[in-house]
Amino acid sequence: MSAISISNLPLSTTSPTPLTTLQTYFKERAPEVQELKEALKSGNLAGAQQAYNDLVALGKDVLQKDNPFLRSDRAFDFNAIGGALQNGDLAGAQQAFTALQSTFEHKLPPVASPVATPSGAPATVVSLSNAGHAGPEIAPSLSNADGITSASENGVNVIA
Repeated sequence: MSAISISNLPLSTTSPTPLTTLQTYFKERAPEVQELKEALKSGNLAGAQQAYNDLVALGKDVLQKDNPFLRSDRAFDFNAIGGALQNGDLAGAQQAFTALQSTFEHKLPPVASPVATPSGAPATVVSLSNAGHAGPEIAPSLSNADGITSASENGVNVIA
């Protein structure tokens, strides 16, 4: 039987992962977007232009692009805000911001809950072992909550 040790793997690293960098970025972006919203709501054109420019700078620093939004629909709305602000069109910027804000209000449809088994056990169990084999081969075996098991030496048979 062969075994692989994972005890020497580091639990954390000193460099941030792309996911943590994005999470930090989203946390930094939220108050900047709020400043833009408040400036537009109060009719402060200069404040809105400054908040817009701050968001552009944040996008350049973190995403290396002129737009702080990753989704194309949000990027389009953000660019419309910038165009309106550049033209001194406060009403147009407010309208474009409303469009941008609406993209944050759409929720994904709920995920279907998994089918519960009568015993509360998982619906499918996958077991990997090399019992009875002289080499490093692993023989997978699948079983469900009803106790039906499927094993194969040459592949995996899945019975639903």
